[in-house]
Amino acid sequence: MTTEDINKPKTKQQPLPPDEGNPEIVQDELLEAVRQRQESERKAAEYLDRLKRLQAEMENVQKITRRQVREVTSQASERLLSKLLPSLDALQQAVNVVTSGNSLLPDETAVGLKMFQKQLTEVLQSEGLEEISAVGKPLDPELHEVVSYVETDEKPENTVVEEIRRGYTLNGKVLRPSLVVVSKIPKKTGPNRPANV
Repeated sequence: MTTEDINKPKTKQQPLPPDEGNPEIVQDELLEAVRQRQESERKAAEYLDRLKRLQAEMENVQKITRRQVREVTSQASERLLSKLLPSLDALQQAVNVVTSGNSLLPDETAVGLKMFQKQLTEVLQSEGLEEISAVGKPLDPELHEVVSYVETDEKPENTVVEEIRRGYTLNGKVLRPSLVVVSKIPKKTGPNRPANV
């Protein structure tokens, strides 16, 4: 031994854990790690396959839903149009009478137009269309659109006194508000006040 060997600090050699020195155990651990990796890859492939199937199913459901919506819309349109055809026929007959040179009395024309209006109104009401009641009612901004005011003492303020254009709801939802004229209290004129103040 040399003096260097003697002066050299002695390091203890760490003993190996009992399993690391055994090649069979290392090989078993390696095989287990490989098996776990293969199992993980198999599960990942299975999940990916499931995901792809679910995605395809979702696309099919969307296609079916779009087709069903188109069919229902088409059927609703067909039903409405078939209800409107008699009104169209009546209108065509009225046009034929007017353009044929036969003169109709105003009363006969009015009766024909009223019948046509009644027939068309019944069809539209059967589809959920309702007229908005306006004249004599308090102003409702949800149902009425004010186009003018009239000063009057005969009606309470903000009462509909005239309907310019009828409004409608469809299944409870406002389709078109009524255009209305609404009452307004006249400005007071006193003995010392001119009327235009």
